[in-house]
Amino acid sequence: TKYDKMGFTVTHAALSKEDGAVPFPRGDTKKVGRENGGIGSTKCISQNCVNVTMYSLDTYVSKFVPEGAPIDYLSVDVEGYDYNVLLGENSSALTRVRYLEFEYNWMGAWKDQSLHQAIEYLDQQFGFTCYWAGFDNTIWRITKCWLDFYDLHFWSNVACVSRNYNEVRGVAERMEEMFHDTLAKGEENLRDFEHRFQRRDQ
Repeated sequence: TKYDKMGFTVTHAALSKEDGAVPFPRGDTKKVGRENGGIGSTKCISQNCVNVTMYSLDTYVSKFVPEGAPIDYLSVDVEGYDYNVLLGENSSALTRVRYLEFEYNWMGAWKDQSLHQAIEYLDQQFGFTCYWAGFDNTIWRITKCWLDFYDLHFWSNVACVSRNYNEVRGVAERMEEMFHDTLAKGEENLRDFEHRFQRRDQ
């Protein structure tokens, strides 16, 4: 297809911290699927299930991304198992990532995992500076600006930029500038939870 020629690949697989297989419910031809159905939330009765290949991030990258090629943008949204994907078996793929986003919430493995540990890991092992992704051009830096209540599990997104690549230095500088602009706005900022509740009520 034209998307194959563009290098766009859709893979019928699951991602976690190790290779293997995991049962998922068979697809229903009348439904597209559930947005929040993940490894830990699927109720699988044997006769209605199919084993799906499961890759670690490193294995997936080695199979589908050209060797040595940069990973300009990595988005991880796996319904509560985001940190598992990032941990991987040896996580060498993260050394090639320029910009990273992942979801943080109370689902799946996140309910027993610490965001603080994840941020420290990404900072110390891979040189990522991470921010809460807000709305209306607002972001809050988490790296080296940790507050204890950040470990409260709430549906949110974390955006990280690598300090190791000159190619994204401009992005890193712009994100830090946005963080300072956000602080300058003070109480005028629209928080993530306020935005979600406002949209839900409208």
